[in-house]
Parts: sequence; structure tokens; C-alpha cells
Amino acid sequence: MRRAGWVAVLYVLVAGLAGAAEATDKVVTVELRDGSRLVGRVVSEDDTSLKIETTGGLEVTVPRSSVVSMTAAGERSIGVDPNYSRLMYAPTGRPLRKGDGYFSDYELLFPGVAYGLTDNFTLAGGLSVIPGIGLDEQLFYISPKLGFKLSDRASVAVGALLAGAGGGDGDGGSAYIGFAVGTYGTRKHSLTVGFGIGDTSDEYSDAVPIAMAGGTATLSRHVALVGETWLFLNDDFRIGEQPFGVALRFFGDRLSADVGVILVGELLDEGFPIPWLSVTYHFGGGRDGASASRGPVARQTLLPGPAR
Repeated sequence: MRRAGWVAVLYVLVAGLAGAAEATDKVVTVELRDGSRLVGRVVSEDDTSLKIETTGGLEVTVPRSSVVSMTAAGERSIGVDPNYSRLMYAPTGRPLRKGDGYFSDYELLFPGVAYGLTDNFTLAGGLSVIPGIGLDEQLFYISPKLGFKLSDRASVAVGALLAGAGGGDGDGGSAYIGFAVGTYGTRKHSLTVGFGIGDTSDEYSDAVPIAMAGGTATLSRHVALVGETWLFLNDDFRIGEQPFGVALRFFGDRLSADVGVILVGELLDEGFPIPWLSVTYHFGGGRDGASASRGPVARQTLLPGPAR
């Protein structure tokens, strides 16, 4: 069981790395929301748009929010995962675009929201809804992230995570993580690595280095494989205590759900993994911008005859 967990996580990382390095000179068919299609070569792409050179020699920039799917010749249709700023829980190096955001619910008990205040700055936060305890005892978190796009495929970000519990009798705890993270790849395949410092003491005396690696690999029009692992590099580090997560992500235009497991070696020795479930609803101007671009995009890019 533990070996299967390692294989699953490694598959996501290798698939993400291989996909991140794939060439963009294939002829692809891009299906748009207004029903039109483009056939051509992807010249460049980033989190906001695709630049396509059509078979007629015309270069067109298409907003990603207008794209339903993109299929290379001889391959099956691949959808666009809306979760470009996160893995299962860990952040990627990509910030949310200005006006983009999402509502999320982890394990049905930890709802939260994230919003792109600018194209570079994202603010996220949430509050648990654990039954049987008061509001002043619920867990909370807040996480700012500042990110920058280095190229069409590479992005980096720095940020922090503050989490804590109220503790009605005054003995609530807290945890702090400062992190730097980088992502390389496309929305179909990507690899993310990061490093941080975490502490659970008020005196910042128990700081622990943390390494993180993860990736995504889109499998079909509405399914992706997502994985991430956290390594807490303290003095008594043991690999059997580290969490490895892997999930299938089912996604549409705005709604997505991750169904998977968190694998911890010592718990697997007891015979069970930790189930993982999250549901996310995406909103924002970046996605709604599709309606404004449909008309001109369609008029400029429709090719004569059916797309091949």
C-alpha cells in the first residue's frame, strides 16, 4: 500500500514534468465557447491567453476563458482545468488574475474563499464549521500570495499562511508558514516545487524547514490527476511520517471536485489512508470576459469549411 502511494505521487510529478516540456509545434483544434473552432499551431500560451497561428497564416490571440477544449492531431480532447493557482491544497507559483476567485470547501468542514486583488496579489482565507464547538473555537486561516509570471510557462510566488484556533478558554494555538514556490508548465501539465519555514510557537523558536513538490496532468476533457507532497525537515525527520497526496480532479467551466487520499506511511501500516475531498466554485471577471470576446474572436478566426 505504501509503495502504491509513492508510485501514484511520482507518476503525477513525472507526467507534469514531461507535459511541461512538451513542444508547441503540433497542429491543434481549439474549440471556443461560441461553437467556432480554430485549427493551427500554438505559438505561445500563458494563464490568460493562447496565441495561435492558423493554417491560413493568421496569428490570433484567444482568451483562455473562451476556450472549451484543445485537441492535438490524433489525440483526444483535453479540457482546461480552472484551478491554475493551486494543487490539492498547496499553492502554485501562479497568482489569481485580477477579479478571478473561487469558493472552496475542504473535507466538507473547511470552507474558504480566494480572490485576485490584482494580477499579482491573491488573498485567501477561511473558517472551519466543525459541529459541536462554538464559533470562538473554530479553526481559521488567512493566506496572502504575491506572484509573478516569468514567461509563458514559468511563474513564481512568495506568500504566507497563518492558521489558528480561537480557544474559548484562552489556550488557542496558531501556526505560521512563510513560503516561496515556482511552477513550470501549462494548464494541461505542470510541475510545482516550493520551500518554506513553519512554526507553531509564539516565540518563533521551533521553526521547521518544509519542502513541497506537486504537479498536475490533465487526462481528458473533464478529468485531471493532481498530486502534492510535504516534507517537514525537522531534526527527527522520518519519511513514514510525511504526507503524500494524490487525487482525481473532475472539472467543468466553473465547478470542480477533487477526490483522493492522503498517504502517510505510519498510518498505512495501520491499514488505512486519509480520504480527501474538496469542492470548488470559480468566479470572476477573467472567466466572464469570454462573452465580450466571442464576437470579434469568431469573426477574425473562423476558417472556411469544417475544422479538421
